[in-house]
Amino acid sequence: RSVVGVSVRYPSDTVRAYPLVRAGVSAAEVRLAAAVLWLLAVIGVLIAGFGPAAAADTVRSPFVAVGRTVRPAVVNIRTIRSVTQGGVDTSPLQEMFRQFFGDEEGGSGNRFENPGTGSGFVVNVSGDILTNHHVIAGADAIFVRFSGERREYRAELVGSDPNTDLALIRIDPGARALPQLRFADSDAVEVGDWAIAVGNPFGHLEGSLTVGVVSAKGRGDLVIAGQTPRYQDFIQTDASINFGNSGGPLVDVNGLVIGVNTAINAAGQGIGFAVPSNLVRRIYEQLRDKGRVVRGYLGVRTRDVLTVVGEEQAGRPQAGAEVLHVEENSPASRAGVQVSDVIVRLDGHEVLDRRQLQFLVADAPLAEAIECEVVRGSVDLTLTVELTDLAELPQQLADEISFWLGMEVASVASGAKRVKRLKEALGVDATSGVIVVAIDEDQPAAEAGIRPGDVLVAIDGQEIGDLAGYERLRQQFAARREPLSFLIRTGPVENYVLVEPRDLGVRQ
Repeated sequence: RSVVGVSVRYPSDTVRAYPLVRAGVSAAEVRLAAAVLWLLAVIGVLIAGFGPAAAADTVRSPFVAVGRTVRPAVVNIRTIRSVTQGGVDTSPLQEMFRQFFGDEEGGSGNRFENPGTGSGFVVNVSGDILTNHHVIAGADAIFVRFSGERREYRAELVGSDPNTDLALIRIDPGARALPQLRFADSDAVEVGDWAIAVGNPFGHLEGSLTVGVVSAKGRGDLVIAGQTPRYQDFIQTDASINFGNSGGPLVDVNGLVIGVNTAINAAGQGIGFAVPSNLVRRIYEQLRDKGRVVRGYLGVRTRDVLTVVGEEQAGRPQAGAEVLHVEENSPASRAGVQVSDVIVRLDGHEVLDRRQLQFLVADAPLAEAIECEVVRGSVDLTLTVELTDLAELPQQLADEISFWLGMEVASVASGAKRVKRLKEALGVDATSGVIVVAIDEDQPAAEAGIRPGDVLVAIDGQEIGDLAGYERLRQQFAARREPLSFLIRTGPVENYVLVEPRDLGVRQ
């Protein structure tokens, strides 16, 4: 028989029907067409009903899994610092209490609690937690709290290393099973890799996770939170890092730690810096096992070897660390290292620049004969040196501030021999400021007319006062490249000089 017409309707269409009309269509053809249309309708319903959920699963951020792994191991650190008006940790809040309450709590000579906050993360199920030195420096009490909890753990300081701005604290977790984070190989990290920062910005936005990339490696010469870590090899990232993030982990897409968030550059619009995990791991192991970090001391100050294209000198190496100064009675002087030598290898490791030499010296074995290869003029020499412990520097070196602008200074009250000799020879009777004890010729301080025996009184209008004041100003102006105004006292005469900063090298 012939079918003259048939109509179909989609399940979701309650009004309209669509005719399929063709004279002479067989019943089999109609049944096939109906079956096809029914199948299409079912597929349409499935896509409409379940498609969005399935699509959502496929586009979910990969950082969700990172957050689930990392956030439980990140802690909020609260510290209490007790200070007095006469102490070095005076704050505006303490001064306000002194003005309003006089000699009562917060007043002269009394205890005043100055709270601080930061971040940290668990690296061992027994309760080891890594953070920054500047987070816990000077703390009388340290408390640890996990995200989302209202109870705190009292922590003990195991060891701290201001030279890398790292610290290890420990809590007793009792029967609690702590989550822990593991380290990645930071040497394998490349610029452009994902970088995820987790911490507690501003002290109360706990468990915050921000995402960016590794934007650079090997950054140095930074001033951090009023301190300048001696050993700098930072990972730079654009993952958002804010005050309070200090001590928290920087991790990769697998949730492995590639660094410890340490510094921000407020003027850099989101640029942050982290201590690389390979360095962190070495520091952690020493703090855990010894309570301090043991480093080698060579006794030289160096700068990078720079070569102008077309002006190369025959026999002069294209890379290495050129010696600017050799300390008296140091391992370097005993080994025969001289000014202008270029150190090219130490203990079998190639030296490409001053910073690499600094880390090689720090990690080299102590009190053992190791080879130091130098180029003197155009002659290759192999010297034998025995490094000493950096922590056991002679007192006259410990009294002096690290090299800056081509000069070394000491407290005018220092008992160091060369300070006494200068004061006696030049009749220096100053009671405040710092005295210049050494000058490198052809460097900024010497070019400005500063000489040994001069007393530095102020920098850019800010009084120095004492050695600690000088150090604070040195750190404040460490990155400055514009001329600095120094008020100096030569004998009874005071005058201003302009010093133009430039890169002068680092002491190893």
